[in-house]
Amino acid sequence: MVRGAHPDCKEMKMPRSWSLPLIFGLILMVGCVPAIDTRLQQEAGSQVSFAELSAHPEQYKGRLTILGGEVMGVTPWKQGSLLMVDQRQLDNRFFPVGTASGGTFLVESDEWLTSTKYLPKSKVVMAGVVLGQKDGWLLLKARQVTFLEPPFWEKYYYPVPREWYPPELEHWYTPPYFDIYRGGGRF
Repeated sequence: MVRGAHPDCKEMKMPRSWSLPLIFGLILMVGCVPAIDTRLQQEAGSQVSFAELSAHPEQYKGRLTILGGEVMGVTPWKQGSLLMVDQRQLDNRFFPVGTASGGTFLVESDEWLTSTKYLPKSKVVMAGVVLGQKDGWLLLKARQVTFLEPPFWEKYYYPVPREWYPPELEHWYTPPYFDIYRGGGRF
């Protein structure tokens, strides 16, 4: 019995908190979600290597495939955008891994992919249908484009985007610049 409590009161039991483990479990499950929709994964079936696709695009015309890598550039194209991607190997959850490039491929998308989000060196993965070649590169029609992460250098090393200042002022806008709150810099 609790000291100072009325003798007729029964001791109350605290209900077990089940919400914290549930929230933690949901966060873990969200982190394990593959980058491409499972229906598209099933429709794509077994994957053909990028080297084989780029060497013989006419043979695989109309086939759905999943590719990923680092963005090289994005331009307006017809009603949407044309994304140029430097291909990277994909892991079992379809996330680009490694630094070795397999080559370059183009992705034609009906959606407007903004150049402020799809910066060079951003990581993307996409499911698309092989259309053939354009300018010697493999061309795909996007069914799903997933933006994975911004480029490392843009997020941490260059806090101010490079297009906001002329090259001669790079000294002032890139670390280690003088910051009175961090103590020091180039001075």
